[in-house]
Amino acid sequence: MKPKLLHQEAMDYSFKAKQALEQGKQTSAFEFYLQAAKLESQVAEFYFDKPDLEPTRSFMIRSAAFLNIKAGLIEEAKRFIFFGLLNAKDSIIKDQLNNALELAVSFGNMHTDEASREFNYINLLRQRSIHYVLEPANLAYGYSVSLEMIKDFSESYLKSIKAYAISKFKKVVTIGHKIDREFGKEIDKIINPLVTSSAYGSFKFSIANDFLSREGESDDVLDLKANVVTKYHSEIFVNPLDDSDIELIKSDFSEDEINEIFRPLTRIKANSAPYKVGYYDSEDFKKKYIGKIVNKQKQKLLIVKPITQEDIGELESSIIHIRSSADGKVHKTTIRKEEMKRAEFDYDTNQIEPKDFAPIILTEKVLLNVLFTSETGFTISFQDFRIEHTDIEFEKTLKAFYDAFYLKIKRLFNISEKSEEEQRDWDAIKRLIGNPEAIKD
Repeated sequence: MKPKLLHQEAMDYSFKAKQALEQGKQTSAFEFYLQAAKLESQVAEFYFDKPDLEPTRSFMIRSAAFLNIKAGLIEEAKRFIFFGLLNAKDSIIKDQLNNALELAVSFGNMHTDEASREFNYINLLRQRSIHYVLEPANLAYGYSVSLEMIKDFSESYLKSIKAYAISKFKKVVTIGHKIDREFGKEIDKIINPLVTSSAYGSFKFSIANDFLSREGESDDVLDLKANVVTKYHSEIFVNPLDDSDIELIKSDFSEDEINEIFRPLTRIKANSAPYKVGYYDSEDFKKKYIGKIVNKQKQKLLIVKPITQEDIGELESSIIHIRSSADGKVHKTTIRKEEMKRAEFDYDTNQIEPKDFAPIILTEKVLLNVLFTSETGFTISFQDFRIEHTDIEFEKTLKAFYDAFYLKIKRLFNISEKSEEEQRDWDAIKRLIGNPEAIKD
C-alpha cells in the first residue's frame, strides 16, 4: 500500500466531485465522493497506529472524516472524528473535528445520499456566504447582542435586499411580465437569505441565498437569485455613498427604488443604532465595519415626499363614494374608514425651535424621521444626534423634540470630559451649528 498515491487519487475524485456539484450534477458528485471517501479511509487507517508520523496522521484523519460526511457515510465519519479528537494534538484540527461532529450528529438520521446532498448543499452555500458580525454600540451588557438588535437588523436588511432584488428582477424578467403584488410575493419566495453559520462573539453569522435551479426559472433569474447576496453586499450594503457613488445609484435606480432600498439602511447605519455591523472581507478576511449614513448623505440620496398638516392630522385610510345630484349638490358617502396602524415619513427643517428660547438656525437642512404607530403615537428622531421624542399628537411631539434637542446641546456643552458617544454627538452638532458654544447656561 502506498498511502501518498491513494491520498492523491482520493483528492482527484474529490476535485471531480466538486466540479460535478458546480455543474449541478448531484448524482455524479455523490459517486465521486464515495470513491474519494473509500480511498481516504484506507489512508487514515494506515496511520492509526503511527503516532510518530504527526502531523500527517491528524491531517489524514481529518480529511477522511470530512470526505465520509460529503459521501453521506455518517457512521464511518464518526469513527475518524472520535479517533482524531482523542489523539490529535493540533488545536485547529480538533476544532475542525468538533465542527465535523456537529454536522455528523445533525445528519445522523438521514439516508446516505440525502446526507451527502445536504452536506454539499450547505458547503456550497457557505462558500457563497457573506460573513457578518453584530456588536453592541455600548457595553452596558458586555458583548452580548439582544434579540431586539437581531430583529431590528434582519427586518431592515430584508426590506432593503428584497427592494434591490425587485429592481434587478425587473430588468431580467420576460418583457411584459406584470410587476404587481403577485410578483412581489414571488420575490419573497426567491429572495430568502439562509443562515449558513452562527457563533457568539458578539454575534457572528453568515448568509447566502439559494442557488439551485427551480422549476420555471430562466438562466438570468437563476444567476441573479444565486448571486443576489454578494451583489447587494458590494453594490449597496457596504457602499460608502460618496457623491460619485450617489450619482451612480441615481442613474441605476428610480427615485422610488432608491427610497425602498436605502431607507431601511438608514436605520441599520444610523448613529443612534444600538449595534455596530461588521463584515469579513473576502480578500484578506479582516473584519471591517460599515460606515454610517449621515444627514448630508440622506439629503442627497433620499426623496422627501411632502406630507401636509392635514395628512398628519388624519392618518387614516378611507373609501368614499362621491355622486352629484341633479341640482348640482355633491354627496359623499363614506363606505369604509380605517385608522392607519403604522406610517413613516421624513420631515425636513433648517431650524430648531425650542419653546422658551430663540430658534437655532442650522447650517444645513436636517431630515427628521417621523414614525407613527397606533399603539404609541408619533416618534420623531434625528439619528445623527441620537435623540427622539414620542407623544400622541404630532405638534406636541415636534415641540417636545425641539426642546429635548436644545437641552441636549446645553448638556453636552457643559460636559468637560465626554465619552466616545457624547463626543460623536458633539461633533454632529458642530457640523450643524456654526457656534454651539453660544448655547450655554
